[in-house]
Amino acid sequence: MALEDVTLTIPLEQGGQRLDSALAAISTYSRRRLQRAIDEGGVYVNKKRCRKAGRMIQGGEKARIVILDHEELVPFSDEQIVWREQSWVLIHKKAGQYAQEALHRSKGTLPYEIAMCLKLNPMQSKQLRPVHRLDKGTSGLMMFCYDPKALQHLQHHWYQAVDKEYLAVVSPAPSWDSILIERPISAKADRSGRYHIADKGRVCKTEAFVLERQENRALLRLVPHTGRTHQLRVHLASLACPIVGDIRYGGKKSNRMMLHAKTLSIQGYAMRAKKTRFKWSVEPEGDWM
Repeated sequence: MALEDVTLTIPLEQGGQRLDSALAAISTYSRRRLQRAIDEGGVYVNKKRCRKAGRMIQGGEKARIVILDHEELVPFSDEQIVWREQSWVLIHKKAGQYAQEALHRSKGTLPYEIAMCLKLNPMQSKQLRPVHRLDKGTSGLMMFCYDPKALQHLQHHWYQAVDKEYLAVVSPAPSWDSILIERPISAKADRSGRYHIADKGRVCKTEAFVLERQENRALLRLVPHTGRTHQLRVHLASLACPIVGDIRYGGKKSNRMMLHAKTLSIQGYAMRAKKTRFKWSVEPEGDWM
């Protein structure tokens, strides 16, 4: 399953045609496949996502087609909603669900699915954003908001007001029972999408505690004190105990990446609430050891 990313210019003589017809004439994709790509959100015209196959083309537009075939999406259900108040929506994300719009799709991602599930109006749907992010393979608690001012206020206070804890299964099992990991991580990923420990990277801090050992595996409780991209994955891989299922960082094969955002705690002032503190916890699905 490979991502196809094609950029082309629509000829002037195709002015007056529908978008799907014009693209079918100058690409290797059928009109039906292009209609599906447009509906999913994988087609851009002049750098803007276009969701209308019938859009009339003037000619000369720059088009981009991004397609990922044979992708199996994990459906969203209203049972995943843990808590909702005003513009806040907290869900229990499943492994395999897109936390935000992907380059090749907006339909089928959590912002789209949540907006549809809650029947948000067009403006609310457009403003719905993840407050923080979880990788596609990670499950657990994830907060969304469709009030830009409330979102900005919480994100401004994020590092002072928010605490998170994760569970992870690693293999090989580490020799230590607890450790404070303070290793800087590169600001940018390499061509394979991996981040690395780098002396001049961004400061990162993670606490890790062994909860259980079983053969050559261990169940860990992880407490991140910074929020860098792939921080937990990179830190554990750098200690030669990568997360099971995290193939990108050397983890053993599994039907999913064994990383779960279990606990989320937010001080009330960061949400402009009378309540002093909000705290939620969800267990991962299935057998974790």
